Amino acid sequence: MRSLLLICVFALICAVRGAPQTRAGDLMPLDVYYESLCPDSRNFLVNQLNPSWATLSTFTDLRLIPFGKATFQPITEGGWSFECQHGPDECTGNILHACGIKYSSTITQALNFTTCLMDLPTDGELCAELAGLDYAPIDICQMSIEGQDLVHDHGVETLNLEPTLFFVPWIIYNKVWDLSNQQDSLTNLTAVACNNAPANTPACSVKIPSRI
Repeated sequence: MRSLLLICVFALICAVRGAPQTRAGDLMPLDVYYESLCPDSRNFLVNQLNPSWATLSTFTDLRLIPFGKATFQPITEGGWSFECQHGPDECTGNILHACGIKYSSTITQALNFTTCLMDLPTDGELCAELAGLDYAPIDICQMSIEGQDLVHDHGVETLNLEPTLFFVPWIIYNKVWDLSNQQDSLTNLTAVACNNAPANTPACSVKIPSRI
């Protein structure tokens, strides 16, 4: 009996050590994999993530990864070619998004830029201005191999996700994907984020009304 108890305790310790741990005051990792011209991605960024960001920003470590269901191939003379779910314009858009994210000084600035592009996909200069960004390095980036390399890196990460991405946007809390979190985040992001946040997170102390 004592041996069985020791085995159970050891298994529990290993399970806890193997799971992502957060403590009060830590930032909760939130990774959003999306596409520049995807209607579901637009709906999520415009109607969920951006409006919720004032609350989420106090306890969330957000990453934005534009690639989605794309593929890539190397170009002989250097760089990468892409095929995207919503056509060549989406590939161009993914590069613009990636460059804007790189040259944003904060994730809030990056989110404002990318959310603007969801409604104005070809108005990078205007969206940069509205987000308080210098458009010059973003423009140079999107017109060069630099932008291709950024999206290629996003692609390598996206294509190696476990489980494999099958919907966009693909939303991951604490580095572990969960189907219920994925589905519910599309309609009530703040509630799901608070359910996955460190215990006693102040921003989540007020009960979030459920709209799921």
